Amino acid sequence: MRFDLKLSQKGLILVAIPLLFQIIFFVVLAGLIAAAEREEMIAKRGERITSRIGNVSKHLIESEMALIGYGCRRVEPLRLAYETNDAQIPLAFTELKKLTKDMPETAMSITSLEIAVERLRQNMRQSLTSIESGNWMPAVVRLAGQSTNSYFAVRHEIEAVTKQIRRSYITDKQEERNRQRIWVALIVMLVSNIVITVLMSLYFSKNISGRLKILSENTMRVRERKELNPPLSGIDEIAELDRTFHSMSAALTKAEQTKAEFISMISHDLRSPLTSLQFTFALAEKGAFGEMNQKGKERFAKAEFTVERLVKLINELLDIEKMEAGMLTMVPASESLDSIVKRAVDSVSGLADQKSIEIDAPECTLNVNVEADRIVQVLVNLLSNAIKFSPENSKIVVSASDLPTGVKVTVADQGRGIPKDKLAEIFDRFSQVEHEDATTHGGTGLGLAICKAIVEGHGGIIGVDSDEGSGSRFWFIIQKS
Repeated sequence: MRFDLKLSQKGLILVAIPLLFQIIFFVVLAGLIAAAEREEMIAKRGERITSRIGNVSKHLIESEMALIGYGCRRVEPLRLAYETNDAQIPLAFTELKKLTKDMPETAMSITSLEIAVERLRQNMRQSLTSIESGNWMPAVVRLAGQSTNSYFAVRHEIEAVTKQIRRSYITDKQEERNRQRIWVALIVMLVSNIVITVLMSLYFSKNISGRLKILSENTMRVRERKELNPPLSGIDEIAELDRTFHSMSAALTKAEQTKAEFISMISHDLRSPLTSLQFTFALAEKGAFGEMNQKGKERFAKAEFTVERLVKLINELLDIEKMEAGMLTMVPASESLDSIVKRAVDSVSGLADQKSIEIDAPECTLNVNVEADRIVQVLVNLLSNAIKFSPENSKIVVSASDLPTGVKVTVADQGRGIPKDKLAEIFDRFSQVEHEDATTHGGTGLGLAICKAIVEGHGGIIGVDSDEGSGSRFWFIIQKS
């Protein structure tokens, strides 16, 4: 099953579905609680109805007892007690009618009870009239006989109403059952919500993380120049990113091919003719094609120098491209560091003599595990730069120190130094300390980048320490053998 949705839509589903289940469970739980509250409310109302019926029975009995006592003793407080209790009975029925107005069956029973009670009250009022007229003995006897029959009728109605009301009472078992329902609903809601959330999170996580893993793997394949995984299907942002990545990879492949063709063109179509032209200029300057005046020799010398710079630039471009493309393999071997330093010093000695610069390279007995020609190339570049930017009659020191991590080689000069804001980018391609250095000193800005590529290709590190105005100390650390 696959959702062709945006990541934002998938995230909305991830939130919405658990939320929907929570709402459903909330409604169910609210219904259970409302039902329980409704049952409790009905039970409480039943209790109030029963209490009011009890009051009717109580006032009826007390009024009758007070009236019989009044007939026998003719004491005024007993007459007042009768009247007080009798007056409470209509009030009780008024409240009972209010409590049972939405309970038709119970309301009818209350009406029947009221009729039976009213008959009893009427008998008691007639008896009161006879007692006050002086004929109290027959009135009391009649009251006792008539009240007994009427009272049994009232009692029957009271029992009928009470029986109806008790049906609505909530028992302990019902209350416990309601509590259990609510707890079960809560537990089901909690467990279901957790399960749904976990399952959806796992699904979307697997769906998204799996696709992101493919993207990550594609980045490694691009770096290793391998074929990419098939494009991801779908319309979400990951699929769009994957399609963009495939397009970018195709563009990079095409650019790599174009660059390879360009390097091949430089190597075959430019470097060879320039080398031949440089050789021709050198022969002409030496008179191989006949004598020429001094001005002509100077022109040929300048032309030879210009061609030499072009050839050097091409060689450096080819070297750095091959190194970064992994096409330039190095075969390290155990070599004497002293012989490597001497070869590099000999290569730049002519340039140093032109400025009367002394190169001090104390003898050392350390051996390093390197490709000697490449480390010579590094030292030549570092020494050439030191000579270019050192004043005449100054000194350059090449030193080596044995470290636990390898051998550290340092080239220290007494030149102008490097500003602190330039130190971080000094090993970048075409980097120059000053913009006019390329014109003044003839540099290409590739020498240090090549040094870095060679040293890192040996598994080493390269760096520089410098204070502007007090010289520079270029260093690199390589493996010892």
